[in-house]
Amino acid sequence: MAKERIISADSHVAIKDEQVMSHLATRFHEDYKNARLRHMAELAKRMKKKAGQTTAMPSQAQPWEAAGRKGEYDPVERLKDMDIDRVDAEVLYCDVLCGTSYYGMTNGGRAAAFEAFNNAALDFASHDPKRLLPVYIVPIVDIDESVREVQRLASAGAKALMLPLYPTDLDLPHYSDRRYDPLWAAIQETGIPISQHVGASQTLFDIMAYDPTPAKGIFQALPPIFMAEALAGWIVPGILERFPSLTVVLVESGLGWIPYFLERLDNMKRSHGWDHYGMLKEKPSFYFHRQMLVTFEEDRFGVDQRHRIGVDNLMWATDYPHPDSTWPNSQKVLETHFDGVPVEEARLMIGGNAARIYGL
Repeated sequence: MAKERIISADSHVAIKDEQVMSHLATRFHEDYKNARLRHMAELAKRMKKKAGQTTAMPSQAQPWEAAGRKGEYDPVERLKDMDIDRVDAEVLYCDVLCGTSYYGMTNGGRAAAFEAFNNAALDFASHDPKRLLPVYIVPIVDIDESVREVQRLASAGAKALMLPLYPTDLDLPHYSDRRYDPLWAAIQETGIPISQHVGASQTLFDIMAYDPTPAKGIFQALPPIFMAEALAGWIVPGILERFPSLTVVLVESGLGWIPYFLERLDNMKRSHGWDHYGMLKEKPSFYFHRQMLVTFEEDRFGVDQRHRIGVDNLMWATDYPHPDSTWPNSQKVLETHFDGVPVEEARLMIGGNAARIYGL
């Protein structure tokens, strides 16, 4: 594995408020600070039990090895940590909530904040654009605004874009609504993949609130399963059918559940009258294999199921610096996970597929 090109399809960086504000006009600073405070207060409110007890994630007694490293926010240190792990390039998620706090800004502040955040991410990438690939966030309230930011980012060399996982949590229509069609057309034209990162939703916050376990183990176990909604949401309403060159990546989705779910969707098309309504021309699994990819860290069962999912649809990741991270032992993890896998297939999953869809 040390001789292969290794690309993490899902790692993380922290873009700090001061970095964003350095790209934001002074007239927006107060609104920005207030919007961030309101957002944090709302998150805290969601994570309280009915009795008023907080249910924040507990600290681990023995932090994982990547915890607290400067590479989370310092690009120079990040490149050093990548070298330790012998990872050639990383797709970097900067905000899994996708700029939710900026939606509360007014008088042009929202668009300015998204642009400022993305400019701060461009700064991070500038230290080595061939190895550091931020995933830039796209606003979705005003579609003309969305299209402008997509086109601006494409001109700046962006390789990946991210949208909120559940627009309905923002009181916005589902992505199947035709209001988004100009956005899908614009992204399709750029050839840049859309990322959907597993993340918090109102439903998951509700589960966290009543999870009785000290480590919030129920809550922690469920996010990958919630990605089934996103998978179905892109395929079943026909979005991928109408935009056949659009690529969607489900991030930190895990793998093991996908073969069953694709089979279920295909069976439902046949047995639940979907053809009567003219819902899809092809089986749902056809659109998944043609236009969707998924990322994983440690998922030996999923790798065993790779031919059912599609070897061309799988991308391995380190998830640095989060608790699931394989840093600094990624080489050992790769040797274990791909033991017995033909080298041509392993090569695709550990870097080839990511290189293809991100144009590396």
